[in-house]
Amino acid sequence: MFQRGDVPTPKPWLASIPILATMVLLFFSVFVVDTKPHFALFIGAAIAGLCAYWHGFSWKTIKEGFKHSIARTIPSIVILLIIGMLIAVWIASGIVPALMYFGFEFFVARWFLPLILLFSAFMALITGSSWSTIGTMGVAAIGVSEGLGIPLPMTAGAIVSGSFFGDKLSPMSDSTNLTPSVLGVNLYDHIRHMLYTTLPALGISAVVFTIMGFMASQGNDGNGDVSAYTNYIRDHFNLSLWLFIPPLVVIFLIVRKVPAIPSLLAGLMLGALAFLFVQGGSFATLLESVHTGFVKDTGQESMDALFTRGGMESMYDVVALALISLALGGIMDYTGMLHSIVLALSGMVKTVGNLTATVLGTSIFVNVFGANQYLAVILPGQMFEECYRDNDLKLKNLTRTLEAGGTLTAPLIPWNSSGVFVYTALGVSVTAYAPYAVLCWITALVALLFGYLKITMHQLEPSEEQEAEDQQ
Repeated sequence: MFQRGDVPTPKPWLASIPILATMVLLFFSVFVVDTKPHFALFIGAAIAGLCAYWHGFSWKTIKEGFKHSIARTIPSIVILLIIGMLIAVWIASGIVPALMYFGFEFFVARWFLPLILLFSAFMALITGSSWSTIGTMGVAAIGVSEGLGIPLPMTAGAIVSGSFFGDKLSPMSDSTNLTPSVLGVNLYDHIRHMLYTTLPALGISAVVFTIMGFMASQGNDGNGDVSAYTNYIRDHFNLSLWLFIPPLVVIFLIVRKVPAIPSLLAGLMLGALAFLFVQGGSFATLLESVHTGFVKDTGQESMDALFTRGGMESMYDVVALALISLALGGIMDYTGMLHSIVLALSGMVKTVGNLTATVLGTSIFVNVFGANQYLAVILPGQMFEECYRDNDLKLKNLTRTLEAGGTLTAPLIPWNSSGVFVYTALGVSVTAYAPYAVLCWITALVALLFGYLKITMHQLEPSEEQEAEDQQ
């Protein structure tokens, strides 16, 4: 049983109070008054703290809860700020416009969506970062989509689906490394086991996006009118093959397993040099763009809006949301409230199918109300480890389910840090693109089906069963 000092596990009814209050506040904020979710989550965190204090936890313990949770994600917050700067600099330097320009030459409307799905998957696979892929190549793809006449929510759905698929199968992804490490599962066993559910989901998604692409391109002869976009880019940016060096360098560094922060900083520095020497920009403009975002003001409002974005300031909302949601999740985790709620679900895990469904539901539940994908794999992983051993199931079945329910659903939640990041980077709301992020929600359905049909639900070997018994 969970116990922090002399204070026992809170009762499920008490642990549910912050969840229910946050649920009501989020619904009112997001769907009734159409405002940002920050204050709703802040009130939820405050209620969680009050409930913990009423139960007997000291302020010191409550403070340690959110401090510990926030401290673990500081590197991710730094990456967020760097990506904000990178978006601005890569647009200002002409890198994103150049990718768009040549993308107009390469892509045709009817095949655009499935190609972007696969391209995003490939980029995230070799870089190990869905957010980096969305914040760089995804931004360029949105511009190409607008020129080809493809609805932006469809394109954002394809970008998100491909990026999170590649991220999940990349051995360089932080979340893909985190999930098996929580349960002592070999990284490559974890990745190979995910292929059983993610590859069918990718195949289904490719078919769906192909159908959507053909339907969306009807009436524009399959190519769309892109001349206005190509003319605008050619008139206002200097196009050069030198502009392809920064993204290639970033890809090379990450393939060489250089960590994300120095790799992205290298891309930022090279982009800054491209702005100064290829575009002939000033150092003062560069510094302003890095902080507040790049602004293009030519008088063509629709075109200027496409290239006016980025900067550290654009990520402040995401950072603030991450800090607040981590405070909520950290308090509930550290004081045992989430543990109490999960234990209340333990009666639903008598069969392999029900166990899979419960883990999926719990991961999504924590993801929604903790608003953090790391917490959505760590907590259910720890809670249901013993249940998988009791059912003689290898723990790689659990890690696969955690990824499907926790990581891949994160960008589908408007107040989750992943959802807010996608909206900030691509300018498409979560509620608009979520129905089209096919792979993100269909993977959970495939995992659920496999659980009930016991497909690839690998059993423990006799020697492993004895080892599991020795650990208990």
